[in-house]
Amino acid sequence: MKKGGNFFLGVILGTMTGLIIGILLSPKKESKIKNIIGKKTEKLRDNLQKISKKIGKKIHKIKSNFEEKWKNKIDKMDQVEEELGT
Repeated sequence: MKKGGNFFLGVILGTMTGLIIGILLSPKKESKIKNIIGKKTEKLRDNLQKISKKIGKKIHKIKSNFEEKWKNKIDKMDQVEEELGT
């Protein structure tokens, strides 16, 4: 019985030790996870800002091209009207 009692005492002590160590280490792991998530979130925000700037530049370029072509069309229409005398 002595061997069996020692075994169960070892299991109980090992379990309690594991729980205590787990409790002590879990806040550190949690804060580490929060740091990782925070860094990933920051990178994601930066990437989204870069993408939005690129999209803004492309939209501005498309708008400028459209305005230029529209102005050219209006100028041509004005020339045709002048030639026709209307």
